[in-house]
Amino acid sequence: MADHTTAIFAAELILLLFFGRLIGELMTRIGQPAIFGQLLAGVLLGPSVFGLLLPDLRAIVFPNTPALKSMIDAVSQIGILLLLLLTGMETNLALVNRKRRAVVSTSVLGIAVPFACGVALAYLLPMELIPSPAARLVTALFLGTALSISSVKIVAMVLMEVGAIRRDLGQLILATAILDDTLAWVIIAVISGIAAHGTVSLADVGSSLALTAIFLAASLTVGRRLVSRIILWCNDNLTIEMPVISAILVITLTMALMTELIGVHTALGAFIAGMLIGQSPILTEHIERELRGFIIAFFSPVFFAVAGLGMDLRTLFDPTLALFTLAIIVVASVGKFLGALAGGKLGGLTGLESLALATGLNARGSTEVIIASIGLSMGALSNQLYTMIVAMAVVTTMIMPPTLRWAMARVPLREDESRRLDKEDAEQNQIVPKMERALVLADDSANGSWTTVIAGLFAGRQRVLTTLLQQNPTESSARGATVRDRITEAMRSALELGPPPSVRETEAEAAGPVRIPVEELLQVREPAAEGGIEKEAAKGYSIAFVGLKRPISTDAPRFEERLQRLVASFDGPLAILVNGNRAPASTGPLDILVPTGGSPDARLATEIALAVSAASHGKLTALHVFDPSEDTLLLRGRARRLGMSVLVDVHRLGKRGGVPVRGLTATNTHPEQEIRRAAARGRYDLVVLGTSLRQGDAKFLGSRSLGLIKSIRSPVLLIAR
Repeated sequence: MADHTTAIFAAELILLLFFGRLIGELMTRIGQPAIFGQLLAGVLLGPSVFGLLLPDLRAIVFPNTPALKSMIDAVSQIGILLLLLLTGMETNLALVNRKRRAVVSTSVLGIAVPFACGVALAYLLPMELIPSPAARLVTALFLGTALSISSVKIVAMVLMEVGAIRRDLGQLILATAILDDTLAWVIIAVISGIAAHGTVSLADVGSSLALTAIFLAASLTVGRRLVSRIILWCNDNLTIEMPVISAILVITLTMALMTELIGVHTALGAFIAGMLIGQSPILTEHIERELRGFIIAFFSPVFFAVAGLGMDLRTLFDPTLALFTLAIIVVASVGKFLGALAGGKLGGLTGLESLALATGLNARGSTEVIIASIGLSMGALSNQLYTMIVAMAVVTTMIMPPTLRWAMARVPLREDESRRLDKEDAEQNQIVPKMERALVLADDSANGSWTTVIAGLFAGRQRVLTTLLQQNPTESSARGATVRDRITEAMRSALELGPPPSVRETEAEAAGPVRIPVEELLQVREPAAEGGIEKEAAKGYSIAFVGLKRPISTDAPRFEERLQRLVASFDGPLAILVNGNRAPASTGPLDILVPTGGSPDARLATEIALAVSAASHGKLTALHVFDPSEDTLLLRGRARRLGMSVLVDVHRLGKRGGVPVRGLTATNTHPEQEIRRAAARGRYDLVVLGTSLRQGDAKFLGSRSLGLIKSIRSPVLLIAR
């Protein structure tokens, strides 16, 4: 019997996965969300089609036995939690904070109006649609919630599809949907508490609200730091495969269990876990892709197909029930539209903006399916009412894309919005904004002092998690503290100064009034005596800053022994400080020279120079050297245009970052000669050079780069990879 149960369970999963992915693919090809295909797969395998055409065969594959139902339901319930984890990870609290007045008013009214209409409609439903007369209130509350909430995943997907995700109004729609989803799981948590007690008690409701508030407050304060530290510790200390993925799953299930223990639904715990995990400083795109792929490939199609299995379209053949289904769709659409429209106007939006906002929020999709599934599993919804709610979710979501496209086309771009879009377009091709972690290897030499200041300014400006490898800590604890104090002072300086005046207003609006303490960004470690540097470099750093007394050998183009080990084991760019003949006086404004060019190395060096200059509120000189060998009739125009476009690009990047940029040009077949002359004439605080390392038995510097470094008297930050 057990063998048959396992075989039937495997057959169910095969059918749900195969048809869910197949029909989901067909839906995406016609411009509809893949979840519709997965729902349709469940409908086809359910009583409406498979059960109608081949009832005996369906009874074999999907028997109504408790063991099999509990097995498939368990997979489905885990799927709910993991889908909510993904939804929470996509939640951007800074985005909600940007337009909080319009977001709050739109979300509250957009929920309150259809919620009230849904509750009223529930009391007009015939008794055969209510699971239990005593549970009518809980049924009404579930119906009101299902009619009032927008699906953040569907809203985000449709906004991307219609090309509105980056518009100010698109972000406002998404932020409101995020708040909708957050409120939804709080509401569901309270309703679940009411359903669990069986009666409406003010004491029980008050207890559920109080415990939910305590859980949210603890999660968004202490919990945020704790989750970040757990993920960081697992990434840096565990050697098993995919330790961060395991940590994320454990955190999600633990928080889901916590909400269950305090008497609210596990959905809230999974959603909040996703929010906290999404704020982790080292949640790289690679890790997120692995987690998303695992969930989307297996749990999503199984969950939505199982949700479709619960739908019986024969319900809609009854004229009375079909009429109630239409009423649910109309109440959901009109109620949400009018509530969001009024909220937008109350939040200070124009009529056209409010119209587009109300249109964009009128999509239910996955959130309603999850809510309906929870209601069905708790016995608060009947199968007929469940089918009606899912049908409403499908219809409202299918209507939303064309209506939103029509509404968005009538909302003009604002001037500040146009500037922001231009800035984001430029950052798409940049490397520095995508950096998450920095490693600093520094001693107490002048080079080390320069490195800690530069690394601290860079990390404070970019808000990246930074690890300082303390060198020779046993020689003198005071020396080690000096290195740590310098980088702390530089980071604090960059964090407290904030963005330069020319960009302060726009960046503050985008980022929100969030103050990050230095203690959350900086950690100090002592590398192990053997292999410590190599082990640390393998922990997923975006850039490594190096400040050692003699980083490069004087008689060969090889690096100092510790640096050579780092170069061999680190795949990212290295920022190596040389020629630091004296320690920097302070973290004040830096006058930086950076040679530009069309190579990726020069581009990265320019980005880093701009970031350091912006953090110190300094200035930048960009030097471009034209090659006279290209100054021919055939190549003259192209070479000149390319060179000038590089300088223009640096000026644009500097303007966006609030950095004054001065352009210099020269012509020479040997660019290093012009770089040397410019560095000697300008008396710059720092010269930033980009170069590629040569590959032999070990990576080493090319002779031209080595010669140029030795000929410059100013401190040089060599960006090598």
